Amino acid sequence: MINYSFPVIITLISLVATPGMAQNNQPLKQGRIEYEQIIKGGKRTVSINGQPQTFDMPDRTLKWELLFTADQTLRRAMETEDRPEAEMAAPAAGATGANVRFVSASFGESITWHNFTRGIKVEQLEEAGKKYLVTDSIRKNTWKLTGETKTILGYTCQKAISQTQVKSFNMQMQDGEFKRTEKLDTVNVTAWFAPAIPVPGGPETQGELPGMVLEIESRNGMSTIRAVKISPEVRTADIKEPKTGKKVTKEEYTKEVESGMKEMMNRMRSTRGASF
Repeated sequence: MINYSFPVIITLISLVATPGMAQNNQPLKQGRIEYEQIIKGGKRTVSINGQPQTFDMPDRTLKWELLFTADQTLRRAMETEDRPEAEMAAPAAGATGANVRFVSASFGESITWHNFTRGIKVEQLEEAGKKYLVTDSIRKNTWKLTGETKTILGYTCQKAISQTQVKSFNMQMQDGEFKRTEKLDTVNVTAWFAPAIPVPGGPETQGELPGMVLEIESRNGMSTIRAVKISPEVRTADIKEPKTGKKVTKEEYTKEVESGMKEMMNRMRSTRGASF
């Protein structure tokens, strides 16, 4: 069961909805939404031969589309952009230094299908040229509705806040060998959802809120996803469970990725580059 915390003001807002709001909130139970995701770059720190080195990574822009009906959604990337890079001079153990090139991680083909009636999601993911199918249940956070509203693409949206855990990574290079450690961080998440689109979908947090999420911000504003276009036209035949790839559990997929990362780190010993 989804847990919500509703301030009293939420009931009051729903009771005093104006005719203008109704005109701007045509119910939509199926359609297509385009999203734009901005991932901020900023300063990053890597430990090289025991010395912390700071460099600037540029911002990234990704685009997604979400196809939806009343009980299913399918999210997929619209295009692949160039991978922004940053380069810095790294101190070496010997007399000469080296240039280290940091490249933003590439995203292979990614398709995520949700079936809200069955409470499951299936992800088709690509890693190092291999495709995987990961099946999992729809996991839900506890959300609090604040009573705040704003209009996005003509739809009145309500604000909801929550917290979730995400992985963060620390990179170190010692004598030409890269090592990556990770930890779990708790981050705040802000979502704006449209009750007039009565589908619990969105670019993230699928199956968690009583309406389509049109904007979501996380990692203290480091990642923002906004809807930039909404259309009632959709090929419902495209909203289906992906079937291409090796079937693995979430844990098995994580192990496959870690193994691939180790292989990549070994290749970096000769090229002096890092990707994350």
